[in-house]
Amino acid sequence: MASIYIHIPFCKKKCHYCNFFSTVSQKERPELINSIVDEISLRHDYLDSNIIDSIYFGGGTPSLLTEIELSSIFSKINEHFILSSDCEITLEANPDDISIDKLKLLKDQGVNRLSIGIQSFDDGLLEKLNRIHNSKDAIKSVELSKKYGFDNLSIDLIFGIPGLNNELWKKEIDIFLNMDIPHLSSYFLTVEPNTALHHLIKKNKYPNVDEKLGIDHFKILMDKISDRKYDHYEISNYALDGMISKHNSNYWKSKSYLGIGPSSHSYNLVSRQWNASSIKKYIESIKNGNMFFDFEELSLEDRYNEFVMLGLRTSWGINISEVEKRFGSYISNYFKARINITRFKENTIITDNCIKLTRNGKILADGLSAELFIT
Repeated sequence: MASIYIHIPFCKKKCHYCNFFSTVSQKERPELINSIVDEISLRHDYLDSNIIDSIYFGGGTPSLLTEIELSSIFSKINEHFILSSDCEITLEANPDDISIDKLKLLKDQGVNRLSIGIQSFDDGLLEKLNRIHNSKDAIKSVELSKKYGFDNLSIDLIFGIPGLNNELWKKEIDIFLNMDIPHLSSYFLTVEPNTALHHLIKKNKYPNVDEKLGIDHFKILMDKISDRKYDHYEISNYALDGMISKHNSNYWKSKSYLGIGPSSHSYNLVSRQWNASSIKKYIESIKNGNMFFDFEELSLEDRYNEFVMLGLRTSWGINISEVEKRFGSYISNYFKARINITRFKENTIITDNCIKLTRNGKILADGLSAELFIT
């Protein structure tokens, strides 16, 4: 089985920290939706299997989509693919977009999982991040979604934000825990080049992020959430039993996926493709039958590097036997030598022939992954 990702690049407002391809201009929206529908037809044979077990609408702000827009996309997907009986269909939503009418629309179209971009429950921090909603909107969006039957629910929270001290962060986590939400994605605020946040920091109009504070917040989160039986199944993701994100897990397990829309990526276990990060170029190329993506063939070493980087981030870890099965004895021997490096051994454990990060190892995950790479 495989996955489909659909990128909807439109937003009402651009967040200061966001480096995803998005725009507040809506003038090309009708043409873009038509191009997304056309791309599904053009690339339906990219995947080896036409059976899909997860669809993910990301962005941008997919919750801006109308009934007609969603219906046209789903109609084309169903024309070319078979959805598994338990297909997970996720849509990212902003709190301010969630209403009874919107929830009914989404449910009628088959969406069965919502990922709500709350980021913070503090109005002051939300304003600094240039978010369009407030804390009241955030709480209401969750309550309304649950009331309308969206049990498979996730929210995003950002930590390491300047002004977010340890006590305030603990309160944010407590709000999440008290709302009985089955899934959390939580990330350290990173300053990406060319974002509004990056420019504000350079001009001394916003304090720089503090890595030590971010590490403290990460430790607090791991401690508080483990007490409530959430599985820390990936560095940035936590879920109650049975509520792990199927779509994101497919990425981490190196399964194939098709990316639709401008800037989206695709991977079929052999090559990687990425669409033009330009709405105009994307629309014109599809309309005129021109190439609208770049691609690269991945070497065996490239595939190995990605496999260990993604696998090490997860609670199930890297199966040592799977490395040889996928990549052969030469790479397997290299891998076994690298996992015996002192720094690596001190921050990992081996259970059931799988190598996994310790609690401290999760803090050092990126560096430990790099220890395994073939460069």
